[in-house]
Formats: sequence, C-alpha cells, structure tokens
Amino acid sequence: MDPDYKLSLGERVAGMLRNEILSGRLAPGARLNLDDYKTSWDISITPLRDAAKKLEADGLVTISPRKGVFVAKIDSNALFEIRQALEPLITEKATPHIPAQEIEAALKEHRAIEKIVYPARRLERLRKIDDLVHDLVLNHCPNARLARLVIGLRDSIIWCRNTVQHSVPDAFDPSLAEHIAILEALATRDSARAAGAMADHLAATRARTETALAARG
Repeated sequence: MDPDYKLSLGERVAGMLRNEILSGRLAPGARLNLDDYKTSWDISITPLRDAAKKLEADGLVTISPRKGVFVAKIDSNALFEIRQALEPLITEKATPHIPAQEIEAALKEHRAIEKIVYPARRLERLRKIDDLVHDLVLNHCPNARLARLVIGLRDSIIWCRNTVQHSVPDAFDPSLAEHIAILEALATRDSARAAGAMADHLAATRARTETALAARG
C-alpha cells in the first residue's frame, strides 16, 4: 500500500517539490516554473501554488510577487555554525555509549571503501555511508534534546550536500579519511579526540561546501 495514500494532493505535491529541491538538481536561486510542473505532473496549478507556500514557510523557496517562485539560497554559514557548535559536543557525549560492535562495523565499512579502485563504485558506496558516522553519534548521545537540534537540520544538511555533489562529484572522497579518524577515536573511547576529529571534519566540509557553492553561483 502506498504510504502516501492518506496525504492530500497538496501534501503530496509539496513532498514532490521538496524532493526536487533537496536532490540538488535545482541550483539555489533557480526559478521554479510551476506551469512546467503542472504539465509534466498533469495536475492543476492550485496544489502547486499551495505547495510553494508551504515550502516558503519551510525556507526552501522564496516567492516574489510578479516574478515567480525561486529555490532559496542555501545559508551554509548559518548551517555550519550550528553544526560546528553542536556536533563535536554530541560526539564527546556519545563516545562512552556507542556499542563497540557498531563502531567496529562502521570502521569495517569505511576501510572496505578504501580498497575500491573503480571511481563510480567507490562514489556509490561513499554516498550510501556519508551519514553513518553522524547518525552513530546522534543515536547514542545521552542528551536527546541536544541531538534533536541537529536532527532538525537534516533537510538542510541533505540539501546542501546534494547541491555540492552536482558541482563536485568527488566531494565525498575527502570525508572518508575524516570519518575514519572519528571512528578510530570512538573505538578507543577517547571523547576529546573524537570531538576534535568531528570538529576537523566539519571545518573541512564547510570549506569544501563554500568553494562548491561559490563555483555553482
């Protein structure tokens, strides 16, 4: 059974438009031509307009009178300021609580990717595990309210990451060694070292993100 069967048409359309944006296929600032979606999705314009208003409230689009609907600009500075303030702390607090077998499994997954020679296959695997380390510390942080602050940024993180991928296809590659450094610190239960490795990873990711977004315009 379709899990979306209880959703209204407007809610389904909003979800479809959200996926279009979060996929990174649409550049920040690009115009969303609702008439094009009306034709390709074979729906009326009303649910599309309602969806655009919802996505504007969520910060994903901007609606300009007499000009149209545009993909919002990604505020990567604000996003990374929050992540850099919170995720190292979350990592520090989670370190004693993560089951050893979960750390070992994650390390095994990452080290296996180091051995992959073919770029396309390597990229595919890197994409699949990009959230693994971050989810590991979020899932085992004893301060659930702190973890929820970062979990609430998930859409923005995905949007930012996918947008970067369209400009820099191999942007995941540098993260591999950074994630391994975090996992190795977690494995030794060195909270300070793990937090520092997470801070280093986020700083490097922020620099790569800002370069890619500037290149994309």
